[in-house]
Amino acid sequence: MELHIQTCQFCGAKSVRNLLVRKDGEEDKVYVQCTRCKSLVARYIIAHRGYYHHGKGFESYLRGLNRGGEVMSPKDLREAFEKVEEYCVKEFENITGQLEEEPEMRDTRDKPPQ
Repeated sequence: MELHIQTCQFCGAKSVRNLLVRKDGEEDKVYVQCTRCKSLVARYIIAHRGYYHHGKGFESYLRGLNRGGEVMSPKDLREAFEKVEEYCVKEFENITGQLEEEPEMRDTRDKPPQ
């Protein structure tokens, strides 16, 4: 697995914000903006069933599925949500654990490029 901390290619800042864009008939997109120089850093397209907002619960998950037009039974919906939730928590713990083990991967809090 590769792990990258998003960094602005223009000013070297690691402080970025995600701008979630939703338009009817289009896939959801995330634009990543540097909070220091305000430049566009990256754009991501969220895959169908790829949006999970931790801590927002089952209803948030359902809204994301509804945007894709998918129809599932209530039992299947609950099971799918629980699998996504469990996977995201475990993957996040793995990623943050890897950051702790590899000092060169740690966020240097917007230290200017050398």
